[in-house]
Amino acid sequence: MKSSKRSPLLRLAAQAWLAIAGLYFLWEAMNYRGLFGRLAELQIHYFGAYAPLLTFLFLFGLAALPAWLLLRILRRREQQEQSPSEMLSLQIKRGKRLRTILYSFAAATTVVVAAFIVFVLFMLPSPQGNVQTIAASDVGTIAVKEGPARMVGGEIGTIVFFGQDWFIGDDRMAFAPYRAAGKDGRLARVFVQLEAKSKTQLASITQRPSWSGILVEGGLPGTARVLFNSLGVGISDPYYTLYRDEYSLKIRYWLQAIQWTILAVFLLIFARMQTRRVKKLEEERGELVA
Repeated sequence: MKSSKRSPLLRLAAQAWLAIAGLYFLWEAMNYRGLFGRLAELQIHYFGAYAPLLTFLFLFGLAALPAWLLLRILRRREQQEQSPSEMLSLQIKRGKRLRTILYSFAAATTVVVAAFIVFVLFMLPSPQGNVQTIAASDVGTIAVKEGPARMVGGEIGTIVFFGQDWFIGDDRMAFAPYRAAGKDGRLARVFVQLEAKSKTQLASITQRPSWSGILVEGGLPGTARVLFNSLGVGISDPYYTLYRDEYSLKIRYWLQAIQWTILAVFLLIFARMQTRRVKKLEEERGELVA
């Protein structure tokens, strides 16, 4: 009797743990912190890139394993204590609940996809417009606009190279702070994207009298910010990033949007499969009652 009374509480605790673990590691992934950040840095160190989705799933899977095992044990115990009709009713109830969860996550994922598309199309600067020429020493003292820009009067500093593998594509980029000569001790207000797709190409990068591209406020990937901080490169607030072209500026957002779209499609497929399973269970229960 005590076992049956404790089962709902244990199940609720396991489900709460799954939700908390998922949200926590999602927060780590979005902010590039904690275990997610450390695991990503290990991948970058050994492979030159890291897989964001796989890293998240690995951490969530490890955290979710105890709760998943507990739920399986509770489910088997309940099945042993119930009649065939009661067991079918319980499976139908769980199936409908899982279907609702899958459709809810699919809807939330679709909202994320829409947010990425709106951000890329309407929030990021375009290459059109007049090119503004900005001296490195003037950043922070003059009004800086996002859009086509040409940076002059500075030198690139510590270079950071990293890559992100999204399974459907990858973006590998190199960034460096751009400061006026002799100002290495100051917080970096501008970063430039360099023409390097691999670490071997970094050796060919040299100083230039000017760098041109699309200037955006903020703009550094979370990975790059953490790597710069670990190397002692301070980042000003606000800061700006000069991307080489529109493709480089937008590619990682498009890859994330496509990846979230694929996830939404899979969730809808599983929800549809669950609908068929519930219908089959209801037919079996009807035949059993009859």
